Amino acid sequence: MTTTGPQTIKYPELKEIIKRFLTYFIGQWKMIALVTIITSSIGLIYGKLQPSSYKATATFIVEDKSGSRGGGLSGLASQFGIDVGGLTGGGAGLFDGDNILEIMKSRAIIEKVLLTKIEEDIPEKGQTLADYYLIISGLNKSLASKNITAKALNFSALTEDGKHTLIHDSVLYLMYTSINKNLNVEKKSKKSSIITLEVISPSQVFSKMFEEKLMKKTSDLYIDIKTGNLSRSIEKIQRKADSLQYTLNSTTDRRNYINLSIPNEGITRDKNVSSALYGEVVKNLETMKLTLINQTPVIQVLDAPKYPLFDQRTPARYYLLIGFAVGFVLSLFYVLYKYTEN
Repeated sequence: MTTTGPQTIKYPELKEIIKRFLTYFIGQWKMIALVTIITSSIGLIYGKLQPSSYKATATFIVEDKSGSRGGGLSGLASQFGIDVGGLTGGGAGLFDGDNILEIMKSRAIIEKVLLTKIEEDIPEKGQTLADYYLIISGLNKSLASKNITAKALNFSALTEDGKHTLIHDSVLYLMYTSINKNLNVEKKSKKSSIITLEVISPSQVFSKMFEEKLMKKTSDLYIDIKTGNLSRSIEKIQRKADSLQYTLNSTTDRRNYINLSIPNEGITRDKNVSSALYGEVVKNLETMKLTLINQTPVIQVLDAPKYPLFDQRTPARYYLLIGFAVGFVLSLFYVLYKYTEN
């Protein structure tokens, strides 16, 4: 008679099966060791080949003091053709909200930073960041395959506003694309005004210098937009003040050469008018200079990167352990397969 239904296995039988399998598994130790050594070596080599990755992090706040509209300036400034109401805060909207996050990642700003020269005391001092990045990123090797050498490019000879060749623009764009992928600018939270800037590159020197110069270029742009009109107006009024001072000194010299016993109402009147006008111009000039000072610093840095920057890449020993685990599991399944066939 045939019995149907689930078959059961007793504990002693299960124990014996496991014991036989372990004995067979241990007997295959040479194969297991070979597989795990191979996979562990692959993992270790892969980990060692991973490029270094250094992250420079900075936090900052964009200060907006555009509320000062120069209310202390007198009507004299308007006589010189100056729109006092538009001297401060102009263009502030460009940096409102999240606009600065996109500005710092823009091609125009990044390329300007790349064309700045290295000032730190390192062997590459005097080179541009673009020349330095060509080497550390390995981009010079891919360009060399196309018969384009870093020496031939010579970014040190370029200027921000100068004419660039097609090759220069193309290589700068390649660098911009690569850097932009490793550049992160974000606010810590929607309610916070603190902005975090992160720059990642294969060199800790490049990461730190690029972050610092990016902050400066952005700050310079902000200053030019917000205070450019005011700065030019100060220069204009300064020239007027210098002219009035020259006129006042000339009038005084003329008065000294004339016999004091002979009244000269014309010279006295000119001197009084020039003196009053000069005093008013200087007063307004100082007020405008104070307004300009109150516009800076534009970007207040809270935390700046400092050496040493730590390598962000995953340690090679983790890849070794992963390789060992993969090799052991593969060996286990292979031995189990061979065991069931017997």
